[in-house]
Amino acid sequence: MVLIFTECYFNMFSIVQKRLLRCTNHVSPRAIIYKIKAVLQNPLVVQSRSAHEVSGTVIIPNSVRGIDHLKDPRLNKGLAFSLEERQALGIHGLLPPRFKTQVEQLDICRVSYERYESDFNKYIYLIELQDRNERLFFSLLDTDIEKYMPIVYTPTVGLACQRFGLIFRRARGLFITIHDLGHVYSIIRNWPVNDVRAIVFTDGERILGLGDLGAYGMGIPVGKLALYTALGGISPHQCLPIVLDVGTDNQTLLEDPLYIGLRHKRIRGKPYDDLMDEFMRACATRYGPNVLLQFEDFALPNAGRFLKKYQNKYCTFNDDIQGTAAVAVAGLMAAGRITKRKISDNIIVFLGAGSAANGIASLIVDAMVVEGLTKEQARAKVFMFDVDGLITSKRQGGVPPQAKDFAKNIEPEKSFEKFIGQIKATAIIGCSTVGGAFKPNVLKQMAKNVERPIIFALSNPTKNAECTPQEAYDHTEGRCVFCSGSPFPPVKYQGKEYKTGQGNNSYIFPGIALGVLVTGAHHMPDSLFLVAAKALAGAVSEEDLKIGRIYPPLSNVKNVSITIALDIAKMVYEKDIATVYPKPKDMEAYIRSQLYQMNYKQYLPTFYKYPELPAIKVKSIQEAYKGIMSFRPVKKPGSDR
Repeated sequence: MVLIFTECYFNMFSIVQKRLLRCTNHVSPRAIIYKIKAVLQNPLVVQSRSAHEVSGTVIIPNSVRGIDHLKDPRLNKGLAFSLEERQALGIHGLLPPRFKTQVEQLDICRVSYERYESDFNKYIYLIELQDRNERLFFSLLDTDIEKYMPIVYTPTVGLACQRFGLIFRRARGLFITIHDLGHVYSIIRNWPVNDVRAIVFTDGERILGLGDLGAYGMGIPVGKLALYTALGGISPHQCLPIVLDVGTDNQTLLEDPLYIGLRHKRIRGKPYDDLMDEFMRACATRYGPNVLLQFEDFALPNAGRFLKKYQNKYCTFNDDIQGTAAVAVAGLMAAGRITKRKISDNIIVFLGAGSAANGIASLIVDAMVVEGLTKEQARAKVFMFDVDGLITSKRQGGVPPQAKDFAKNIEPEKSFEKFIGQIKATAIIGCSTVGGAFKPNVLKQMAKNVERPIIFALSNPTKNAECTPQEAYDHTEGRCVFCSGSPFPPVKYQGKEYKTGQGNNSYIFPGIALGVLVTGAHHMPDSLFLVAAKALAGAVSEEDLKIGRIYPPLSNVKNVSITIALDIAKMVYEKDIATVYPKPKDMEAYIRSQLYQMNYKQYLPTFYKYPELPAIKVKSIQEAYKGIMSFRPVKKPGSDR
């Protein structure tokens, strides 16, 4: 009966409503009815855009004032407004009588940027540019992404988060607090954009390797979404950064007069979980069930359990777990072309057993299964160390819940160096956030274990890296295959220069997000990240490998994102979790047509003429309607008689 109801009444909904209701795969009939009720009871979900279209891609001319073109960073072109535009928009005289092209403005931006000596001041300059001229900001990043990405994201964004109270200028997202419980939808409704497609949110408890920064964590979602646009071509107006402020356990921040968040200790337990439940529901209600919800920098106790809880209910993923895993596995795949070892041929030891390590380990197991091992055989090749030593069922204190799949039934061991020698590890992966943890003796032991050892020092920011690439090359006789989580200068070893790869999540999440959004996927299964890893590994050239780089150059990351998006789109349609139908015939052309355009738009209307009308004699009003009305002489306008 329920199915008959849904079939009969589906056609009564608008196109937008149908899009929201289409996500019915793997959903019970009762859930379908729930979705229909949600659409009917929340008219704001299904309404078309508001009259004020500045927030969208289509601008309604009669709803935007001329001055808005200077005040709104999405519209502002500065001195690039032509004389005709200035006169037509009513902003003539509000700008100096000079006219510059976008290219000329970029030259000025580069000069201004270089005048700042510290990376922190360069970060402030770029953020202020984004606040006043969005297209110019992204155009500048596009000219040299390798140069600017370490400023707008890691490692400089870490320092920006620590000083966020000092540099906060204007709202770039939403701040939702624990005290807003029961009113979350109302707050999300306050965001003026209706077409949000991607939300990155954090509770600020584990910002990079810096710990609990509370509301200062907003810098991470802001930076992440800037890369969604710069690297993935996703329109900035479709991106929304959010902080869930439940307090902070950082006493220094609580006492800091510049701190902008709640001044109390973190609230945990049921109220915290209730806030998360309400937040996820509110986002899906406001923006539809296929809005992309990305968890960012949640602490270990919450990251894994929230992913497990929500992964099959919403279109969501955790970049620290799944994004990092895809980048690391892609690195292992590419490294195999140097070492001549498949992933399943390696014995891998992690230093660190947090959410990132477990995410990488789980995807490694999936990759080994694809290569022919069973899950049990694959897990037997992966070992984990944490602050208490080897994770084993026999150690005092037991096994951390998140690492139970990788605990071994062997004797405990405290020495990382001794253990990797005992088992002849071929790869070590650092996720410990302990700078310098890969001591020279550890690196030398890896050189003894295997001809081409794999060494990944993935912890961020730079000071937390387990070792530098120079140290890795020096202590392995230049035989290692290395990557880091943060950028480092080139390595010089025995007269040669090597440019080691940066295993940055920015290779993965923009392409994944692009593929998910263009297909309208309503869920993100784990297999999606293995597909992305394979696509990334396939983008590494032989020239890259010769100079020690197991990732493509960052200058090519936009093309890599499109490659990943193509493979993601193919998988989404194969698994029948897409909501964009009919399926585009030329998927690459369709994806490229959806990319954000960084060049300035023309704001003058298009003028055109009607064709000349045929000569037809028109009757007078008296002749045409003499049988209906009686006519008396009337005074002509402007006449005295």
